Amino acid sequence: MKKPAERDCLAVIPGYTGQAAKLYLSRGEDERIDGVTVFDLLGHIKLQGDAQAAAAWIGEWLAKEADNRKARRTQLQAQMFICKLAGDDKEAFLGAQKPLISVLTAAGVRCRSVAATSGAARQALGPIVKKH
Repeated sequence: MKKPAERDCLAVIPGYTGQAAKLYLSRGEDERIDGVTVFDLLGHIKLQGDAQAAAAWIGEWLAKEADNRKARRTQLQAQMFICKLAGDDKEAFLGAQKPLISVLTAAGVRCRSVAATSGAARQALGPIVKKH
């Protein structure tokens, strides 16, 4: 499977143990959207299915992660990407985010919208260094 395009990224959802899940729209051979794929940070596929199945998987994963939570005050914040698609693809994108948002809300995870090309969407790879 080829690496999904940045425009197809639905969300990045952090876990309490430092893990994270990245959700992408998956496309068939004809480039039409045929579901959602969940990856971990190492790029391993955790689930391929429809939006409901992906949302259910995220809910179960967050429940397992909550069992591992050490600091009860930790507040997770998911990044929901802003749609850059048009037409039927846009409807599929937004439709895939809806069940995910309801699962995240039920799990107590806050959501914020970010542009796929914004600095907020890219993770820093090292310590934060202030420039003088």
